Amino acid sequence: MIKLILSILIIKCFIINSIESFRMITLTTGPPSDLGWNNMINQGRIGVTKAMDIEDSTLYVVSGRNETLELLLPIIQKGGIDLVICSSLDHGDACKEIAAMYVNSTEITTQFLVRGSGATTKNLIQFTYNYASVNYLSGMFAGLQTKTNKVGFISPGITAGASDCFVYAFWLGAKHVNPNIKFYYYNIGSYLDRDKAKGAAENLIDVYGCDVIGDTLDDFTAGNVAISRGKFAIGTNGFPQRDVYGENVVYTYAYNWTKYFIPIASAVKNKIPPSKWYADFNKDDNLSLYDLSFGFRVSKETKFLIINQTKSFASYVRTLHPYFCNEYMEAYTLKYNLTRQPNTTNCITTTGFIGINAPVGDMNYLGNYTIKFSKVEFPKSIEMGFSIVCGLLIGFVILMMVGIVKYQDTPSIRSASPFFLNLTLFGGIVIFVGIIIWVAPISTHQCNARFWLVTIGFSTLIGSLVVKNIRIWLIFDNPELKIRTITNNQLFPWVGLCLLINIVLMSIISSVGDLKAIEAQGIDSLGKFEYMTVCKMNYTGAATLYSILAYFATLLLVGVFVSWKIRIVNIEEFSECTEIANTLYSISFCLFVIVPLMISPQDKQSETIILCVTGIFITIGALLIVFIPKFWRIFGNTKEGSHEHFAQRKQSAVATARAESANRNNSSNSFGFSKSSGQLGGGVSGESLNDDSNESSLSNETK
Repeated sequence: MIKLILSILIIKCFIINSIESFRMITLTTGPPSDLGWNNMINQGRIGVTKAMDIEDSTLYVVSGRNETLELLLPIIQKGGIDLVICSSLDHGDACKEIAAMYVNSTEITTQFLVRGSGATTKNLIQFTYNYASVNYLSGMFAGLQTKTNKVGFISPGITAGASDCFVYAFWLGAKHVNPNIKFYYYNIGSYLDRDKAKGAAENLIDVYGCDVIGDTLDDFTAGNVAISRGKFAIGTNGFPQRDVYGENVVYTYAYNWTKYFIPIASAVKNKIPPSKWYADFNKDDNLSLYDLSFGFRVSKETKFLIINQTKSFASYVRTLHPYFCNEYMEAYTLKYNLTRQPNTTNCITTTGFIGINAPVGDMNYLGNYTIKFSKVEFPKSIEMGFSIVCGLLIGFVILMMVGIVKYQDTPSIRSASPFFLNLTLFGGIVIFVGIIIWVAPISTHQCNARFWLVTIGFSTLIGSLVVKNIRIWLIFDNPELKIRTITNNQLFPWVGLCLLINIVLMSIISSVGDLKAIEAQGIDSLGKFEYMTVCKMNYTGAATLYSILAYFATLLLVGVFVSWKIRIVNIEEFSECTEIANTLYSISFCLFVIVPLMISPQDKQSETIILCVTGIFITIGALLIVFIPKFWRIFGNTKEGSHEHFAQRKQSAVATARAESANRNNSSNSFGFSKSSGQLGGGVSGESLNDDSNESSLSNETK
């Protein structure tokens, strides 16, 4: 008994393994979720898979010749695929090329099902369907259903490889049942472009007053727009939209590809030679490609006319259908040199019908619908805010410059060199002007101007402060107690060098760096059809910009180092060095905070705001730290601002101690010890600075 059971199982396994499995691939141009063409192709795939109990049935989403070849060819070369359903015209060229490669192959016997009515080969099956008949019916329904007598349509158009003959069939159906209609249609250049389909549908409803819209697209975007506008939609893309939207859709037709995929796949499995397949309305409902569905609001008369027309289509040959033979074709074929059927004057051939792209009769072609890109501008309120603030600060700085000129003979101003003070203030004005330009509407000139002004302004401001502190350092870092005279004329070249470095680097950015304004998309949080004008430079320009930043960092580091070195100076006449040091410390600290913010991801508007706020804060902070004490001595404390106060010779205790230490070290290493030690009473003091001679000096005073 056990042996018998084992024998039966072995025989059964042998029989099962000897039966070759059927492997099928289906290609679509979009996901089945489109609720349109691709969904219905997938429904056909599922239907044939279930009916024939196919275990290996795969769906691939791909479009275009190159992409289809890249995906499909390696799979075919591995062998074992029985049938490839190339559902779209997009796949046709690639599938035909692969079929031609293996047309005589005994190892790769894959059959390819492609759209078209051309010749078949050993491994190429052609299928086509009559799309015009169902569009004519849909047009009839639209003409009967419209209340405004305005009907719209959206088509991919010739740029997407789609003839507008089907738009014409829709219009003709509406015209035959309602001669008073006005018909408007758009091309959008694609079977699946939701943005354009949405915009075109909105335009047809809002601008042209259409209350019924048809389409030959892959999805239901146009219907969704109609529903959102309070209109009843019609489903004209082959998916049973009423199953999803209910009574919001009053009419729909659906493809039933299962009816055709089953016999085609069965023929392939049974090794029946390839043939051509044609799908349309049929007297036998089991062979009819289209399933119609109507809403309960549709009148019995409308249903009767539509259904009666389907029977009429099924009863005679396609070339005699009304969209082939009608009162418009005689003049149209003559005008556009399209072929007529033999022995007729008003019947166009199938080839001529496919060539219909120009409007027929009173069709109103609205052209290719294009979405207008909207420009995202920098908010005017922020632009005005920065401009007003910088304008007020410029006025404030100019008042300080006037004050410097007016009180230039006072010790508080004179000791700090009025020329350098005004040069520092001028640098601040240039920065503020640069910030105003920075937030202005962007152009190539603006891009260059804002970088030039801001960098030149900072070079002037920071360079002046650093050079002045270097002068004080050179005077007081003087263990040998020698008198040093450093005039303004000696300092000018160093400030000029700071500006020259800046000018050279900026010249590289403006010339070689290709700094210019461009219109950018896909940045920040811009929408799909939004753009922003931004400043752009090439790699050389970016590298040079980093060099400028490195230059500023070096200048600040030098300034901070010098400020640390002259911390020994605590004489009132040289109190400005402390203010300059505090300014440089503050700027450095701010940059340590700001740089991480700028490195982190920022959109352009946020980046502009951060940069401008930082520029304003650093500039006005630096100017206030340096200049408030000067004017306070003039107006707030008459004693500290007096000539007598500045004329007094005061010692710097720290500097004096350093000098004495140096003298002791020198004395201990010399033979003239007693003479040197007798000089230890010497002190380091600062004389009042005489701006007439533009000099600073150090003198020895013996107590």
